[in-house]
Amino acid sequence: MHRFFVVTPPAERAFLSGEQARQIATVLRLQPGERIVLVADRTEHEVELQAVAPAQVTGRVVARRPVATELDYRLTLAVPVLKGDRSEEVVEAASQLGVSRFVPFVSSRSVVRELSAAKRERWAKIAREAAETAHRAVLPAIDELVEWEPLFALLERAVVLWEEAAGPHLLDAAAAGDVALVVGPEGGLTADEIAFARGRGATIASLGKRILRAETAAIAAVAMLTGARDRA
Repeated sequence: MHRFFVVTPPAERAFLSGEQARQIATVLRLQPGERIVLVADRTEHEVELQAVAPAQVTGRVVARRPVATELDYRLTLAVPVLKGDRSEEVVEAASQLGVSRFVPFVSSRSVVRELSAAKRERWAKIAREAAETAHRAVLPAIDELVEWEPLFALLERAVVLWEEAAGPHLLDAAAAGDVALVVGPEGGLTADEIAFARGRGATIASLGKRILRAETAAIAAVAMLTGARDRA
């Protein structure tokens, strides 16, 4: 069944309009009698469609159940704005893996130094669709763009992944609890930026012996951490 995040949990009947109604009616071409799932407040509401039109879709709620796919900790990813669509690749993959909040940033070696409102909206759409695909219970948030120094006032239990770190490994540095992962841009992070992060309480950690591209490091870090904790 196709899944959609909604702000307000439906009561006995469900009403969808705007982009969601258009998608159901004109893209998916669903018909009355078919079922969809609406997700709100970590609960999925199974809805049998009654009327389908591009302007509005209505249906009746036939079942409710809690969503059991969410991580039991809050995972934040501070992600640099990368060239082309590389940041979007990170947002899509990390949303599927369980990241609940993205904090885009720029640092001294960033190649791209802005995030337009339209681009940020596109990130949010990608995150929504990826979370729906992964049957998640929470819609990932996309923060506004920040510089390196203000970034650490927004993060709790930050772990900065640095290619020159001698240790600890990510899995030792973030063994339990909420965590905010920070991955540098294409040009990497400077020693001064690492020193600043350490001075603000961040842990500097390694992903291993190999040098990874920024988008690879971000996705690998999230996958490594969530995979290890899922097995615990």
